[in-house]
Amino acid sequence: MIEFGYILIIIFELIITSLIVFGLIYLENKVRTCLEAVNIEAKGTLQTLKDVNLKLKNFNTNFSNMKKLNFKKIKDIALLILDIINFILLIRSMDFKRGKNLSLKNIKKLIPFSFVKKFLNLFKNNG
Repeated sequence: MIEFGYILIIIFELIITSLIVFGLIYLENKVRTCLEAVNIEAKGTLQTLKDVNLKLKNFNTNFSNMKKLNFKKIKDIALLILDIINFILLIRSMDFKRGKNLSLKNIKKLIPFSFVKKFLNLFKNNG
């Protein structure tokens, strides 16, 4: 009878061991499918991060190029344009009727020295 008990214990151990092994195989397959899904998700996330990194690099290069602009030179050009506009308005406002002679005062008005100085400085700084 004791031998019959030992045989039953061995049979139950074999059944339980086989159930545990089949359970582990089932769980291993589940882990592999989950790992593949995580791998695919990680590849997509990595590609997104690479795209963001590339866009940030492009932004940084564009921003560096913007910082290289010489804003003083742009300001000087804008002031020169305003001086030219003022000069044109001054010429248009003068009276050049047929009988009137140009006086020294009107000639001095025609030559804005700040305009000439800025114009010369603009070309002096370029060289």
